Amino acid sequence: MSETDTTRQATVTFTNISPNACALVSFPGADLVTAAGGLLVHVARRPANSAPHLELQPREAARADVQASAVDTTTGQPCGRTGTLVVTAPNTTESHLLPVNLPICEATISAVG
Repeated sequence: MSETDTTRQATVTFTNISPNACALVSFPGADLVTAAGGLLVHVARRPANSAPHLELQPREAARADVQASAVDTTTGQPCGRTGTLVVTAPNTTESHLLPVNLPICEATISAVG
């Protein structure tokens, strides 16, 4: 995880662990949740037609960046709370809880690449 005064960024790696090539189409999903799993921030997926189409061979990986604001843009004050990152690979529905805490003011996720 990297950080500046106003943002926190986590890089998420998606690795093809199957013996066959796989395609990643669309953007990954991301949420910030409470310790009990309650939703704090939902990071909306962008339309699939604006995302790259990647084909990963076995053991190849692709990455996406989750960026969260450490400052509340409406008040200019620091975010007082954090959430645990949950990600879903593009064109899948299985989510994975990651050991990463990010501020909950606002968040975005990049396309995989």
